[in-house]
Amino acid sequence: PHHILIYMSFFRLKIPLPGMELGHVNVYVLRCGDGYGLIDVGLATYDAALLLARGLKSLGIKPAEITKVYVTHFHADHITLAQLLAEVASPDLYIGEKELMDIATSFEELAKMYAEEYKRHGAPPDVAEAFLKVHPMARFRKAFEDVWKLDWRPVRDGDALDCGLKAVWTPGHTPGHVVYVADFGVFTGDHVLPKITPNISWYPIPDFNPLKEYLQSLRKVSRAAKAFPAHGDEMPDLSTRVAELLSHHERRLAEVLKLLKEPMTTYQIAQRMAWDAGPFEQFDVYNKIFAIGEAYSHLLYLEEQGVVRRIEKDVVYWTR
Repeated sequence: PHHILIYMSFFRLKIPLPGMELGHVNVYVLRCGDGYGLIDVGLATYDAALLLARGLKSLGIKPAEITKVYVTHFHADHITLAQLLAEVASPDLYIGEKELMDIATSFEELAKMYAEEYKRHGAPPDVAEAFLKVHPMARFRKAFEDVWKLDWRPVRDGDALDCGLKAVWTPGHTPGHVVYVADFGVFTGDHVLPKITPNISWYPIPDFNPLKEYLQSLRKVSRAAKAFPAHGDEMPDLSTRVAELLSHHERRLAEVLKLLKEPMTTYQIAQRMAWDAGPFEQFDVYNKIFAIGEAYSHLLYLEEQGVVRRIEKDVVYWTR
């Protein structure tokens, strides 16, 4: 079938993401002892569940033969089908240790933190509060909350895992994002993507500087190796793509600094930044939230570098 790609050492299933611009998420299937391991599982929708089941069936794999699931990070499109797998099989479930440490106890609590923070940074209330309605966690909330309760095993930086994998902790896109390294290449999750720059946004965690962590994590995985991302096609050389992402963020930081001719809120800076997807005002609320988070992460980075500072009033302003 068209959604299956067969490699020498593994299979790739393209699992649909209905209603998301990315279109699909890659689920990788590896031989693992006398069973199989998956890297990421997909989104809890009818279409995704059907294609995952059909893909495994086409490969002659019974769900019960899935013995390991390695998740790159705690986002809905990568993790929420884990509950279904846990019902039809009994795989060991693995995720980055830091993802388990920093998860909010409820969706409401998390969404409220984002809404309050984004309002503090100049976002109109309707944009800030849209987090409760349009974020993937809101739309797949039941699946998300079920998945939180599963028996996850923590993966630590450098762990040697079954299926011939080694875990590398790559914070940035999320605090506990992990990429999985094999002899034949690197499964990069959302850490390194072929066409787009992963969203690097503020996280409600004290002292977490997402862009700083991300840039360090990029350098950490830079190597002459094939890369197999969670979205899009294989990258022939990981180090080439890493270099492109590093220079993109250098340009972004320079752009943000240039925009700060006068004190501005994070929201005002996001409005003025140049976005590949078009002007900010044409974004839907979902993409505005991403843009604000992206602007904020660059400002936090510049603040730690000592080149911008914040002025705390009723809202937060930034100045050089």
